[in-house]
Amino acid sequence: MVFNKLPLLFFLAFLAALLLEILFLKRKGVQTRAKNETKNKAAYFLYPAFALVFLLWLFELVKATFSLSTQVLPNILSENLSQSIVFQITGSIVLLLAIVLWIVTLQHFKSSLRFGLDENMQGKLITRGIFSVTRNPFFLSVDLYFLGVALIFSSLFFIVFTLAAFVGIHFFILKEEQFLQKVYGTGYLNYKNKTRRYF
Repeated sequence: MVFNKLPLLFFLAFLAALLLEILFLKRKGVQTRAKNETKNKAAYFLYPAFALVFLLWLFELVKATFSLSTQVLPNILSENLSQSIVFQITGSIVLLLAIVLWIVTLQHFKSSLRFGLDENMQGKLITRGIFSVTRNPFFLSVDLYFLGVALIFSSLFFIVFTLAAFVGIHFFILKEEQFLQKVYGTGYLNYKNKTRRYF
Protein backbone atom coordinates (compact mmCIF):
# COMPACT_ATOMS: atom_id res chain seq x y z
CA MET A 1 0.00 0.00 0.00
CA VAL A 2 1.22 3.51 -0.82
CA PHE A 3 0.77 4.75 2.77
CA ASN A 4 3.35 2.21 3.98
CA LYS A 5 6.03 3.72 1.73
CA LEU A 6 5.57 7.31 2.92
CA PRO A 7 7.29 7.17 6.34
CA LEU A 8 10.57 5.88 4.86
CA LEU A 9 10.37 8.26 1.89
CA PHE A 10 9.78 11.22 4.17
CA PHE A 11 12.61 10.08 6.48
CA LEU A 12 14.97 10.07 3.50
CA ALA A 13 13.64 13.50 2.44
CA PHE A 14 14.31 14.84 5.96
CA LEU A 15 17.88 13.54 5.82
CA ALA A 16 18.50 14.83 2.29
CA ALA A 17 17.24 18.33 3.12
CA LEU A 18 19.37 18.48 6.27
CA LEU A 19 22.52 17.18 4.57
CA LEU A 20 22.12 19.64 1.69
CA GLU A 21 21.74 22.52 4.15
CA ILE A 22 24.81 21.42 6.14
CA LEU A 23 26.87 21.11 2.94
CA PHE A 24 25.65 24.53 1.76
CA LEU A 25 26.65 26.13 5.08
CA LYS A 26 29.98 24.29 5.12
CA ARG A 27 30.80 25.73 1.68
CA LYS A 28 30.09 29.17 3.13
CA GLY A 29 32.52 28.44 5.98
CA VAL A 30 29.84 28.01 8.67
CA GLN A 31 30.60 25.44 11.36
CA THR A 32 27.31 23.75 12.32
CA ARG A 33 28.54 21.24 14.91
CA ALA A 34 29.51 22.28 18.43
CA LYS A 35 33.09 21.43 19.34
CA ASN A 36 33.25 22.33 23.02
CA GLU A 37 29.92 21.01 24.24
CA THR A 38 30.45 19.61 27.73
CA LYS A 39 28.98 16.18 28.29
CA ASN A 40 28.02 14.83 31.68
CA LYS A 41 28.80 11.23 32.60
CA ALA A 42 25.23 10.08 31.90
CA ALA A 43 25.65 11.12 28.24
CA TYR A 44 28.27 8.39 27.70
CA PHE A 45 25.58 5.84 28.55
CA LEU A 46 22.60 7.65 26.99
CA TYR A 47 24.10 8.24 23.53
CA PRO A 48 24.86 4.55 22.79
CA ALA A 49 21.47 3.53 24.26
CA PHE A 50 19.71 6.13 22.11
CA ALA A 51 21.66 4.99 19.02
CA LEU A 52 20.66 1.37 19.64
CA VAL A 53 16.96 2.22 20.07
CA PHE A 54 17.06 4.46 16.99
CA LEU A 55 18.61 1.65 14.91
CA LEU A 56 15.82 -0.64 16.12
CA TRP A 57 13.27 2.05 15.12
CA LEU A 58 14.89 2.32 11.68
CA PHE A 59 14.84 -1.45 11.25
CA GLU A 60 11.14 -1.56 12.19
CA LEU A 61 10.46 1.27 9.74
CA VAL A 62 12.16 -0.59 6.88
CA LYS A 63 10.47 -3.83 7.91
CA ALA A 64 7.01 -2.23 7.91
CA THR A 65 7.69 -0.44 4.62
CA PHE A 66 8.67 -3.57 2.72
CA SER A 67 6.56 -6.06 4.75
CA LEU A 68 9.67 -8.05 5.73
CA SER A 69 9.16 -11.23 7.74
CA THR A 70 12.36 -10.85 9.79
CA GLN A 71 11.41 -10.56 13.45
CA VAL A 72 13.45 -8.76 16.12
CA LEU A 73 10.69 -7.62 18.46
CA PRO A 74 7.91 -9.83 19.83
CA ASN A 75 4.69 -9.78 17.76
CA ILE A 76 2.85 -7.90 20.49
CA LEU A 77 5.20 -4.92 19.98
CA SER A 78 5.52 -4.93 16.19
CA GLU A 79 2.00 -5.94 15.17
CA ASN A 80 -0.07 -3.13 13.63
CA LEU A 81 -2.94 -2.40 16.04
CA SER A 82 -5.10 -0.66 13.44
CA GLN A 83 -5.43 -0.81 9.68
CA SER A 84 -7.73 2.21 9.70
CA ILE A 85 -7.60 4.19 6.46
CA VAL A 86 -8.46 7.31 8.50
CA PHE A 87 -5.29 6.83 10.57
CA GLN A 88 -3.23 6.28 7.44
CA ILE A 89 -4.59 9.36 5.66
CA THR A 90 -4.18 11.47 8.81
CA GLY A 91 -0.65 10.14 9.27
CA SER A 92 0.21 11.02 5.67
CA ILE A 93 -1.08 14.58 6.12
CA VAL A 94 0.94 14.92 9.33
CA LEU A 95 4.06 13.66 7.51
CA LEU A 96 3.50 16.23 4.77
CA LEU A 97 3.15 19.01 7.35
CA ALA A 98 6.33 17.76 9.05
CA ILE A 99 8.48 17.88 5.90
CA VAL A 100 7.13 21.29 4.86
CA LEU A 101 7.85 22.68 8.34
CA TRP A 102 11.33 21.05 8.27
CA ILE A 103 12.28 22.63 4.93
CA VAL A 104 10.85 26.04 5.86
CA THR A 105 12.76 25.90 9.16
CA LEU A 106 16.05 25.07 7.45
CA GLN A 107 15.51 28.02 5.09
CA HIS A 108 14.70 30.42 7.94
CA PHE A 109 17.72 29.32 9.99
CA LYS A 110 19.91 30.95 7.31
CA SER A 111 23.48 30.63 8.66
CA SER A 112 22.47 30.11 12.32
CA LEU A 113 21.91 26.35 12.15
CA ARG A 114 23.86 24.72 15.00
CA PHE A 115 23.96 21.25 16.53
CA GLY A 116 24.98 21.19 20.17
CA LEU A 117 25.21 23.88 22.79
CA ASP A 118 28.50 25.77 22.56
CA GLU A 119 28.77 29.38 23.76
CA ASN A 120 31.80 29.93 21.51
CA MET A 121 29.90 28.91 18.40
CA GLN A 122 26.65 30.80 18.31
CA GLY A 123 24.71 32.07 15.35
CA LYS A 124 22.37 35.01 15.22
CA LEU A 125 19.16 34.65 17.26
CA ILE A 126 16.43 34.04 14.66
CA THR A 127 13.02 35.43 15.63
CA ARG A 128 11.40 36.05 12.23
CA GLY A 129 9.64 33.90 9.68
CA ILE A 130 8.57 30.52 11.04
CA PHE A 131 10.39 31.40 14.29
CA SER A 132 7.80 34.12 14.95
CA VAL A 133 5.11 31.42 15.04
CA THR A 134 6.95 28.80 17.12
CA ARG A 135 10.25 28.94 19.01
CA ASN A 136 11.03 25.33 18.09
CA PRO A 137 9.95 24.61 14.51
CA PHE A 138 12.89 22.21 14.05
CA PHE A 139 11.84 19.99 16.96
CA LEU A 140 8.14 20.44 16.20
CA SER A 141 8.71 19.03 12.70
CA VAL A 142 10.51 16.01 14.21
CA ASP A 143 7.61 15.47 16.65
CA LEU A 144 5.12 15.68 13.78
CA TYR A 145 7.16 13.20 11.75
CA PHE A 146 7.18 10.61 14.56
CA LEU A 147 3.45 11.17 15.12
CA GLY A 148 2.76 10.60 11.41
CA VAL A 149 4.75 7.35 11.48
CA ALA A 150 2.88 6.15 14.58
CA LEU A 151 -0.44 6.87 12.90
CA ILE A 152 0.48 4.93 9.74
CA PHE A 153 2.28 2.05 11.50
CA SER A 154 0.26 1.98 14.69
CA SER A 155 2.19 -0.76 16.45
CA LEU A 156 2.88 -0.60 20.16
CA PHE A 157 6.59 -0.09 19.42
CA PHE A 158 6.04 2.98 17.20
CA ILE A 159 3.50 4.46 19.63
CA VAL A 160 5.83 4.05 22.65
CA PHE A 161 8.82 5.31 20.66
CA THR A 162 6.86 8.40 19.60
CA LEU A 163 5.77 9.17 23.18
CA ALA A 164 9.36 8.70 24.39
CA ALA A 165 10.61 10.97 21.58
CA PHE A 166 8.11 13.67 22.60
CA VAL A 167 9.33 13.54 26.20
CA GLY A 168 13.03 13.45 25.24
CA ILE A 169 12.68 16.35 22.80
CA HIS A 170 10.74 18.40 25.34
CA PHE A 171 13.48 17.99 27.96
CA PHE A 172 16.15 18.89 25.40
CA ILE A 173 14.17 22.02 24.51
CA LEU A 174 14.08 23.02 28.19
CA LYS A 175 17.87 22.59 28.38
CA GLU A 176 18.33 24.57 25.16
CA GLU A 177 16.12 27.38 26.48
CA GLN A 178 18.42 27.80 29.50
CA PHE A 179 21.41 27.94 27.16
CA LEU A 180 19.78 30.49 24.84
CA GLN A 181 18.78 32.68 27.77
CA LYS A 182 22.36 32.62 29.05
CA VAL A 183 23.84 33.41 25.62
CA TYR A 184 21.32 35.92 24.24
CA GLY A 185 20.05 37.39 27.52
CA THR A 186 17.25 39.97 27.29
CA GLY A 187 16.86 39.49 23.53
CA TYR A 188 15.91 35.85 24.06
CA LEU A 189 13.67 36.65 27.05
CA ASN A 190 11.71 39.18 24.98
CA TYR A 191 11.39 36.66 22.17
CA LYS A 192 10.34 33.94 24.63
CA ASN A 193 7.58 36.16 26.02
CA LYS A 194 6.19 36.90 22.53
CA THR A 195 6.42 33.46 20.91
CA ARG A 196 5.10 30.12 22.14
CA ARG A 197 7.36 27.12 22.68
CA TYR A 198 5.47 24.93 20.20
CA PHE A 199 2.49 26.69 18.58
